[in-house]
Amino acid sequence: MGKTILILGGGTGGVAAANVLSKTLPKGNQIMLVDRNDSHHFLASYPLVMAGRRRPEQVKRKLKNLERKGVAFFQAEVKSVNTSCRQVETDQGALNYNYLVIALGAEHHPETVPGLAEGAYNPYNFADLNRLRRRLASFQRGKIVVFISCLPYTGVIAPWEIAFLLEDFFRRRGLRRQVELTLVTPEPLPMPLAGPKVGDSIRRMMQQRGINLITQARILSLDHKAGRLILDHGITLPADLFIGIPSHWGPSALRGSELVVKGGWVRVHPHTLETEADGVFAVGDAAAIVLPLSQVWAPKAGFFAHYQAEVVARNIALIMAGKKPVFRFTGKAAGAVMLTGLNQGRIASVNYYALPWPRISLLRPTRAAYLVKVAFEKYWLSRWL
Repeated sequence: MGKTILILGGGTGGVAAANVLSKTLPKGNQIMLVDRNDSHHFLASYPLVMAGRRRPEQVKRKLKNLERKGVAFFQAEVKSVNTSCRQVETDQGALNYNYLVIALGAEHHPETVPGLAEGAYNPYNFADLNRLRRRLASFQRGKIVVFISCLPYTGVIAPWEIAFLLEDFFRRRGLRRQVELTLVTPEPLPMPLAGPKVGDSIRRMMQQRGINLITQARILSLDHKAGRLILDHGITLPADLFIGIPSHWGPSALRGSELVVKGGWVRVHPHTLETEADGVFAVGDAAAIVLPLSQVWAPKAGFFAHYQAEVVARNIALIMAGKKPVFRFTGKAAGAVMLTGLNQGRIASVNYYALPWPRISLLRPTRAAYLVKVAFEKYWLSRWL
């Protein structure tokens, strides 16, 4: 009798798991992907949408397209997971499973910073992103502040991409001298997990482009009526436009479950992505991975979700075939690109399980890196969906 594999979430991890399972499992088994939205969004291209380099419809695809690959799509909102009876409760009814892949991503909670929801654009939210795109198109002069509410957040390179692409956007329009750009982060330096060498190189690029950087800042509130961002130590930042990355929490459907740790993130084995429940795995932003020795959060990014999903899907296929699961997530990934404007980017490679400290490199800006990112966007949206 065939088995049912449920995949919760239609982001990068969920789509990658569905594709690999559809290729590796024999016929007679059911693969079902569940998501409350009808479309997959390629989040890595959101900064390009913001800057008017992509149209919104260019970076999304219908999840129903997966049915051509033998993956059933069920549009519903996940409400809870009962691992003891292997059942997922949704707003459209209960679903039973033999194996479960949790790829629900992270939730945004702007309410944790008073005034953020009313006074700032969330560049990770599709509707907000479209409003921001339209606002920027008419922005002629003034101050723009990009800020990170707190850690951890997903898309670890995104805030820096946003700052660089904003600089490029106004430079192309001949308005750069009329626009002041500032990025505010609670981190001690850009991408601190990568170490001081990488952080200093990003800082220097920002200085060269005239982008202000404020580090180790705690965001207290946003007074949108007065147009001021309130930081700790009595610091206020006036601006005409705010772009705020809100607090990120784990999926609410799992909150209070035995599967999660503080913040609602799903506890997993760092190499197999198994949870404490039999037959249940978690990948991508929802997974709680703490780095060895440093005891800090592993970065949350799409290319990690992709690698993790492939490991989980291949191991499920082996288990179902009565074989030993041999695939391991090593914490290594290469090929992510941080766009830096001027049709250039910086290619990153990561080994975040390296001891005694994660090894992360960021190559110098090149046009080739930009083309790599553009090519992968096209490949992902055309071949995986």
